[in-house]
Amino acid sequence: MAPVKINHIVSFSSQDPRYPVENLLHDDPLQPWLSCPQDRSRHLKVELQLERAAPIGYVDIGNHGSAFLQIEVGRSSWPLEQPYVTLVPTATLMTPTDAKLGKNRSGVRMFKEGDFLASARDEKWDRLRLTCSQPFNKHAQFGLSFLRIRTPPDVGDSQAAPDAEPAGSPWLSNPAFRRTFFPETQGARARRGLAGAEHPAAQLTSLLSPADESPLARGCFRADLLPAHASACGEDDFSMSATLSPSPPWEEPPEAWVPCPICQYRFSAAEVEAHASSCGEPDRTVAADLWLD
Repeated sequence: MAPVKINHIVSFSSQDPRYPVENLLHDDPLQPWLSCPQDRSRHLKVELQLERAAPIGYVDIGNHGSAFLQIEVGRSSWPLEQPYVTLVPTATLMTPTDAKLGKNRSGVRMFKEGDFLASARDEKWDRLRLTCSQPFNKHAQFGLSFLRIRTPPDVGDSQAAPDAEPAGSPWLSNPAFRRTFFPETQGARARRGLAGAEHPAAQLTSLLSPADESPLARGCFRADLLPAHASACGEDDFSMSATLSPSPPWEEPPEAWVPCPICQYRFSAAEVEAHASSCGEPDRTVAADLWLD
C-alpha cells in the first residue's frame, strides 16, 4: 500500500492566483486549490502526471466546497484524442442544502477499490484527471484541499492479524491535515491525554459514515450532465419526466452512470438532458416505461 506521488500538473481549467493548483502537490502547509473568482462555469478540471504507472487502490480527497467530483485515469503514452477511462463515477461531496448555505464545505472522502469501476480497477495508470463542479451556489469559490493516491494492499498486508489496530492513511498524522479537518478532536486529545483519544482512522470512519453521504443519491446520470440536472431537480413541484428511456444505452454500462443527489431513478445518457430541461414542471408524471435498478 505504497503512496503514489504526483509528479507535476499537466493542465488545469481555472485557479485563484492566491490558491493555485500547485497546492495539490504539497503536504504542508495544507492550502486548497480554488476556482478563479471570475470563473462562472462552475466546473474545475485538473490533469495530473503521476511519478510512475501503478495500479490505484485508494484515492483520498479533501473537499473545499465542491458538490460533485469525478475521477478518470489514463496514460501519458496515449494520443491526445483518446478518451480517459472513468475510475470513480461522479460522487456527491455536498448536499444541495449544504452547498446553498455554505455549510460542511471541508469534508473528506476515501475511495477504495470497491468504489472503482471494473474497467479501470486492475490496470496501471500514470495520469489522473479530476473534475469538480458546484451548480448549487453561484457565488462561492470551490475546489479541493488535498489529494492522496496509494496502491492496493500488498499480500502481506491482507494477511495481517485480524485484531491488529488499523493504521489508517499515512497523512492522518500530518499536523496541517489534522488542524484543518479535526480541530476539536485534536484539542480534546490534548485535554484528556492520549489514553482516551480516538484513533484517527475511527474519526474518519465516523466522518464518512453512510448517514453523511447524500441520502438522495439514487437516480443516475452521465457525469457531464449531472450538474445541469441537479441544479433544476428537487423543486417543490418536481416529478419525473415522461420522456425517459426503458433501458440504458448500449455504449455505456449501467455501473458507469452517475447518481443524482435528488432523484431516485436511472436515466438513459441520451435523454438526461431532455429530462433535466423539463424537471420541476408540475404537469410532468413518471413514465410507465422508466427503467429502474
